[in-house]
Amino acid sequence: MGNSNTKLEGFSALPRRVTWLLLLIVFPLIWVGGLVTTSDAGMAVPDWPNTYNYNMFAYPVRDWFFGPWDLFVEHGHRLLGSLAGIVSIALVIVTFWKEPRRSLRILSLAVLGLVIFQGVLGGLRVVLDQRVLAQIHGTVGPGFFCFVAMVAIFNGRWWMTIHAERSTESNVPQNYGLLMKLMTTTMFVASYVQLALGAAIRHTPEMASHKYFTFILVGHIVAAVAILLLGFAIFAMSRLSIGRRWGCRRTSIFLVFLVLIQVSLGLATWVMKYGWPVWFENFAPAAHFVIPEKTFWQMNIVTAHVAVGSLILATSAVLMVRNFRLFSSSPSSNPDPNIVSEPKPLAEGV
Repeated sequence: MGNSNTKLEGFSALPRRVTWLLLLIVFPLIWVGGLVTTSDAGMAVPDWPNTYNYNMFAYPVRDWFFGPWDLFVEHGHRLLGSLAGIVSIALVIVTFWKEPRRSLRILSLAVLGLVIFQGVLGGLRVVLDQRVLAQIHGTVGPGFFCFVAMVAIFNGRWWMTIHAERSTESNVPQNYGLLMKLMTTTMFVASYVQLALGAAIRHTPEMASHKYFTFILVGHIVAAVAILLLGFAIFAMSRLSIGRRWGCRRTSIFLVFLVLIQVSLGLATWVMKYGWPVWFENFAPAAHFVIPEKTFWQMNIVTAHVAVGSLILATSAVLMVRNFRLFSSSPSSNPDPNIVSEPKPLAEGV
């Protein structure tokens, strides 16, 4: 984060805190949404925006909490989504109240617009009972999470002070910054492509051909390999002396950690859904393995694979926007007018 000795006139941490609260709500929302798909609970509540003709918020807690599992996760998903919408409204209010930057005000409205769009998509998926809408809904959700993570960075003190901090540096290699921007952008794009292909796999139509499934599966695996290689490359670049000073080293470490977990979860997801690969046929546990169906471990391992993919996407986006901010062409030509004291050396960003 930015150095605490750098003073900002009129800076308020309230919009940033509300943005982080929204992030803390959206991640469980993605997890519960994944459980809805994994447990085939998408149509457990057949009406929308009501729940069995009740107002969504007036549905009896006992019937929901102690009812069937599919009703529990589907109605819980709706309630979490509504909470995300309420906090998004609060974000718009505090941003217009405390934030003078017009760009942040527009972004707060975009956050609210996206959460409304995602809610309508989820509702139409129920009303129209269409698998394609479920696939789009499952892709937009992580994108929304990613967008909110970027807004949290834009709302932070680091974003406002980094240009003035960099104005004291004259030895930042241009090629290093260009390469970091290219690599982090590619990482972000590859993460979203892989996530979209994963959503296509989860929502594959029952009548889809074997060639269609193989095509999206191979694409998903190729994207995973690219993400793994890019993650280690970004980490290696951040370990250079200049990278330790200006790169986001701890964020790149976290990214590699997430990618390694995701690869492990991907392998476990394959075993849980399709069994052990044929070349493990002589492996004793594989020979006696029975594919579980909607067990606790099966549902949560598959859902964790979806949720960690969203974390990778958001972390990639944070690295990308940070590096674009760090290595813009002329950091000293557009200093922030709100900075009223000489900055001291910046601590490494997270």
